[in-house]
Amino acid sequence: MTDQDTLNIAVVRAMYAGDEVERASIARDIIWHVPGHNPVSGSYHGYDEYTQLMPVRMAPLTRWDFTLHDVMVNGAIVMTTFRLVGERKGKTIDMCGGHLMRVTADGKVAEGWGFADDQDALDDFFAG
Repeated sequence: MTDQDTLNIAVVRAMYAGDEVERASIARDIIWHVPGHNPVSGSYHGYDEYTQLMPVRMAPLTRWDFTLHDVMVNGAIVMTTFRLVGERKGKTIDMCGGHLMRVTADGKVAEGWGFADDQDALDDFFAG
């Protein structure tokens, strides 16, 4: 494993730490793609949309916890698998998913794609 691979894995792991640790890992021009057919679905362009608009669309969240399982690297591309447990407006979700992220040479997540093992359940979770 190269030093860049090690850096890319550390950067992606930081994306699951939350708050300032996560924010420090985000490129200013990030593009984040949320799958599905719900109010959160779509692409978010830039740091502000990722850190402000997307959370507003997800709200109110009582719980949103990731348990990171696997982190795999292939150069600038890093794939994760995780378990997600969430609660929102009396609905709960407990599912597996993944993120595919592109990391810049200076250690920032520039683009990300989400994947859910039950997209219909995730769509229902964020509906209304």
